[in-house]
Amino acid sequence: MNTVSLNTKFHKIGSILKAYREKSGQFQSDVAKKAGISTSMLSQIERSYVLPSIETLFDVCEALGLDISTLFSSITKKKQVRINHKKERLKTQRNGIYYEQLMINIDSPYQSEMFLLEIDPKKEVGMSTEGHNGFEMGYILSGSATLIINNVEYHLQAGDSVSFDSSQPHKIINKGKTTFRAIWNTLPPHKDYLELEE
Repeated sequence: MNTVSLNTKFHKIGSILKAYREKSGQFQSDVAKKAGISTSMLSQIERSYVLPSIETLFDVCEALGLDISTLFSSITKKKQVRINHKKERLKTQRNGIYYEQLMINIDSPYQSEMFLLEIDPKKEVGMSTEGHNGFEMGYILSGSATLIINNVEYHLQAGDSVSFDSSQPHKIINKGKTTFRAIWNTLPPHKDYLELEE
């Protein structure tokens, strides 16, 4: 068994588990029994003498009533400010639809994506044919388009803002003569959000 102290990042795991156990008023023997490991093993984990396997870590967290994602987020250094430079952004253009990912956040409980959407005249984008969990907001920069949510049409034009529950089927059609441009935000990001119409 490895008794060499772990590096600083993994050293935090033991400290967090110990602090959480003590705060919840549980004894090492009780937590160890629930997790299916020996009290000695749990003691060494808490003192950062050993790094447990992922399976053991899951078991210990479950025994403590601690969400393992909370544990990992506690040891991960997060940037307080993130800049996404123009040349670094994900961009897609096809069949009169232009998509540019302005920012995405998937490393926190508040996952979201913001992107620039451009739709050429007489083109449409199927944003979700069946609907999906989440919420969406948009701000129209220029042009006009028709937002269709569950077969109900809503007219959008420059300067308008819109928000809606994403659980209903929805898409946007540009019936005008100029390009429709909008800033769109989805919470959380939807992996197949832009189903580009042929």
